[in-house]
Amino acid sequence: MSGIAIEPLVVACTLLAGALAMALALAGSARRQPEPVRSAQMAWARGLAGLPLGWVLLETSAWLGAHALAIPAKMLFMAAFIEFLRAMHQLDDDPVGRRWFWIPVLAVGLLSVGFAAAHPSDPMRTGLLNLLCAAAALSTAQSALGHLRSGGSPQAAVLVAAFVAVALVLVGRATLLYLPADAPARLWAESPLAQSLLLGTCVLGPAVATLAFALMGADRLLDRLERIAGHDSLTGAASRHAFFEAANACLSRARQRGEPLSVVVVDLDHFKAVNDAFGHAGGDAALKRVANALGGVLRDQDLLGRLGGEEFAALLPGADASTARQIAERLRAAVAAAVLEIDGQRVPLRLSAGVACLGPGDRDLGGLLDRADRGLYEAKRAGRDQVVCTT
Repeated sequence: MSGIAIEPLVVACTLLAGALAMALALAGSARRQPEPVRSAQMAWARGLAGLPLGWVLLETSAWLGAHALAIPAKMLFMAAFIEFLRAMHQLDDDPVGRRWFWIPVLAVGLLSVGFAAAHPSDPMRTGLLNLLCAAAALSTAQSALGHLRSGGSPQAAVLVAAFVAVALVLVGRATLLYLPADAPARLWAESPLAQSLLLGTCVLGPAVATLAFALMGADRLLDRLERIAGHDSLTGAASRHAFFEAANACLSRARQRGEPLSVVVVDLDHFKAVNDAFGHAGGDAALKRVANALGGVLRDQDLLGRLGGEEFAALLPGADASTARQIAERLRAAVAAAVLEIDGQRVPLRLSAGVACLGPGDRDLGGLLDRADRGLYEAKRAGRDQVVCTT
């Protein structure tokens, strides 16, 4: 038990204390988060604690001469890097199966056992482990880069930089460990100081990236809240508030550019009869089926919103009166052709629609919707299941 050998252990224990505090804080926060943020943060917390714990075990095995401890230490290193990778995939709703966690970890364990048996006098050499962990770190950086390129949180750039740096350190250390035994660089790499610097960098990299990862989770939750606020939870159509906000902005652009724009207001015919016959669950099924049918007809630039109850509105940018009427007729036909079965009974679906086009006096969506509503009421009075255009 030389004084030189214990110095890396002191460093490792110090970093373990800090990492455990961060991991516990992240795990505590994760319990209050919805999925997938909860699972992602828990996986990251496990990786954050596993890295320095593996280092402590590795140094303890050298200090005590208990070489068998090096095997679970190396497995912990591998497990920690796999957990970081799993955390990134969880955050992007692309979970990595548990077998992909256990396969590399068990492989490292078996390789460590074999290496210890073949080289009992040098059980601490970890060149191959460094390369495997570097591969996992690069995969994590690649996942973060994909998140960044897809318009995700800008904080992902910190993760990319941190894990690329860790991978480079691991590959560099592995390269040095495979040099001849008397090479000066190899001797330096195996010194306690170098081991503390290199392994410390591997532990500190993910620790530095933890704040960025937590902020990415917060951004994910904000995106979810925005989607909830902007979309009707039952049908997936835009909520009334989101529809009005987007439609007014589109209307202003159309007025400035002198482009046509139309609105179609549709209402499910005899919806009360569906509710009375099949209850609210049946009514909900009818509304979802209608929304799916409407969405299948609308163009990419169109916007479907649920105004309330069984009433929907479709904003049609660039559509003049003739085009808007054609689209409205296709909407009516799509709903009439939709198949809805409840309790083995086929339920016919029909709708009435009113169409209005942007006019010189329309300053906001209100006037346009009023005219479309008048057309809708005329369609209802005329016998339903038809389209009426108003001026």
